[in-house]
Amino acid sequence: QFIDSELQLFVETLLDNPSDSIIDETRKIHDDYIHDCVFDYGHIKNIDLVDKKHITRNKVQVIKQFEQTVTHANRYDVTILVNGLPLVQIELKKRGIAIREAFNQIHRYSKESFNREHSLYKYLQLFVISNGTDTRYLANTTTRNKNSFDFTMNWAKSDKGLIKDLKDGT
Repeated sequence: QFIDSELQLFVETLLDNPSDSIIDETRKIHDDYIHDCVFDYGHIKNIDLVDKKHITRNKVQVIKQFEQTVTHANRYDVTILVNGLPLVQIELKKRGIAIREAFNQIHRYSKESFNREHSLYKYLQLFVISNGTDTRYLANTTTRNKNSFDFTMNWAKSDKGLIKDLKDGT
């Protein structure tokens, strides 16, 4: 539990440090996921952004239709939060709509709002896109030549058959 001043300090110095890049945020999740924070009166708390040893201790939440209107009016279909951090973004389109539309929308969100200053969406690790009949995933990357539709992947069954239809993945 945090008191208000501790939470503000934690957010400003660790979670939302303006000098951190997307790569820095990713390292906080993967490499340096336990952080020592010095709070009021000099007491130190170890904070796990993600509990990798006991994954069931992590808190998972799903939010639908989150609107962000600071720079552009964007409404994200589904966001999966782990311990309050948005790690997975899902963009859904109606059946019959080209799946590239979902990819293009994720790409637009990345440019317009995910990566803006003071956005915790910089922590996104994975994108899922689907039009119901074609479902794919892709990693969040800042590498320009790898941020293309060619780097999207389908899920696969143990026999290596593709899982494309959204209903088949449940």
